[in-house]
Amino acid sequence: GRIAHTFAKDFAAVTNAEMAAVAARDIDRAKEFAAGYHIPKAYGYEDLFADRDIDIIYISTTHNFHYGHVKKCLENGKAVLCEKPITVNDTEFASLAALAKEKNLFLMEAMWTWYLPAIVKAKQWVHEGRIGKLKVIEADFCFDAEFLPEKRLFNINLAGGALLDIGVYLAGISTFFAEQYPQSIISSGVLGKTGVDERTSFILQYDDITAQLFCSIIVKTTSTLYLFGDKGYLKLPLFWRANQLELFSKEHELLDSFKDDRTTNGFNYEIQDATNCLLEGRKESAVVTLQKSMDMQKIMTTVRKQIGLTYPFE
Repeated sequence: GRIAHTFAKDFAAVTNAEMAAVAARDIDRAKEFAAGYHIPKAYGYEDLFADRDIDIIYISTTHNFHYGHVKKCLENGKAVLCEKPITVNDTEFASLAALAKEKNLFLMEAMWTWYLPAIVKAKQWVHEGRIGKLKVIEADFCFDAEFLPEKRLFNINLAGGALLDIGVYLAGISTFFAEQYPQSIISSGVLGKTGVDERTSFILQYDDITAQLFCSIIVKTTSTLYLFGDKGYLKLPLFWRANQLELFSKEHELLDSFKDDRTTNGFNYEIQDATNCLLEGRKESAVVTLQKSMDMQKIMTTVRKQIGLTYPFE
């Protein structure tokens, strides 16, 4: 899929690692992908699991497959970097985290947005007090997808819907900046004709921070993140792949800005972190910790319960 290509393209900017193999259900697709990125080996999943030369496996399948694929990797002694959401619910993630600890293996959710220079700079400015004390996180992530009921996005049997597809970015960015688990969660969602959430809003209340979050797969919005403090605010357009940041006063006067001129999509930062963790013998990232992944899973599981979205296989 598209995300695997993005990963492979950005790998060129990673040091001390190499793409040694690619696996797919369709061996011809695996071979085509391998040829496109000069990857030495291409084969099916079972051969990948059995390859003793592989240290870590990046999983880019759709999230309805993540639990089974991560479990299989861990059972075969492979470290894992898995696309978000790493599982469909918190119970699945708890099982995988426990298995990783039992096997003494590295496990990480690929929250690439947390590593982007503009996001890192925004957190630095918040910690420096440039907006005062953080009070409100406001973010949306929406696009208008073509209605194809048999495809994953609108298919309840494939864990479709806005929340798990793009709402994970919202739960993630709130977790990143609030740096704690919310005290309360209030949600509202609209389930479409196929049973998945086509629009979902949720409010996360932390000690003294309120996060107002909205996602949709039937309407397009600006996908902007605002961080409001008692002295000013930050604005990050298209925050999920942010490359710019603006600092405003309470009176909306532009005070400062930051521009990221990276030449990659931005996946290379998380790949480098995972690589460094393995080389240093660490079993989890200090940025995307297992606890933070659990917090995000608990948030989304709670939201789904509140809006009445349960998948048939749960």
